[in-house]
Amino acid sequence: MADDFHDGNDARRYRARLRRQRRYQAGYRQRLKEKAIPQKDDFATACLDELLVILARDPNAVPGFVGRVLRRVTRKFGREAAADRLTIMVQRTAQRLRAAEVGSQ
Repeated sequence: MADDFHDGNDARRYRARLRRQRRYQAGYRQRLKEKAIPQKDDFATACLDELLVILARDPNAVPGFVGRVLRRVTRKFGREAAADRLTIMVQRTAQRLRAAEVGSQ
């Protein structure tokens, strides 16, 4: 290509760098898995699960927190849809907790 300002080796070096990066990331994830080291997503899932339990038991337990979470989520998603989704998750958790309490009696 006459318009291409890169030399022929640039694309090859770029692809080689991407391959090295993929190998490193795959190895890193494998090491975490082998050593049973939790990742950020694992902590986020656990925190959300516990928050849903807290909110299912007492919707006013963490005043202001839900609003702050919704503000962060609405950077990417609509506020009403995010609030509805959170409400549904809390309701499902409350149903699960009630079912567990009834089952244990």
